[in-house]
Amino acid sequence: MVDVTTGETYGDRGQRPALLVVDMQNDFVASDGVFAQAGLTIEDPAALVGRVAALADRFRAAGGLVVWVKMVWDDDAAVGLLAQRSPFLATAGLRRGSRGAELVDGLRPRPGDAVVEKTRFSAFHATELERLLADEQVETVVVCGVRTDFCVESTVRDAFFRDLAVLVADDAVGGYFPALHDSSLRVMGTVFAEVLGTDAVLARTLAPHDPQSK
Repeated sequence: MVDVTTGETYGDRGQRPALLVVDMQNDFVASDGVFAQAGLTIEDPAALVGRVAALADRFRAAGGLVVWVKMVWDDDAAVGLLAQRSPFLATAGLRRGSRGAELVDGLRPRPGDAVVEKTRFSAFHATELERLLADEQVETVVVCGVRTDFCVESTVRDAFFRDLAVLVADDAVGGYFPALHDSSLRVMGTVFAEVLGTDAVLARTLAPHDPQSK
């Protein structure tokens, strides 16, 4: 599902970047979410939320597109094979209408943002994201959110396969295992994406359109 209210045009074709915020939902990030209950927690989630919110604000201010990507399952069958690999998700977590499927406190779509729902790791799999980016004339995407080595990396790879220029904000992504998080950043930085800090990402994608950079 895609829900979008288009904001003002950024410029010539390919100049408008998009920020893809991946899975910043209660079940993934909050201390009472289904992943935390299974012993999987994000280090300093409040700081991560703050950095993602700041990125979104800067993108909006510069006329970029902010896309909120959410994992949402309508029923137990929709979880698929993942229910066998991660049994704690077989009957709970990320179900439509639940608090766990909602974005964490401090993050909310605003007018002009888009919301894309998915059922698998990649934001491009069986969604309308590719069409949305094409309609909005986006050729560069910045990816942030969770989990670095699963949904973030899957989305980054699929964006690269579609010949989109990809940047990953390495201080605005998070995972449950530091070694896997670090390894994923290294892998993504080989050919799939430029892996940079938030300030460098903003300088690369938004200037001179960002009023805060002037």
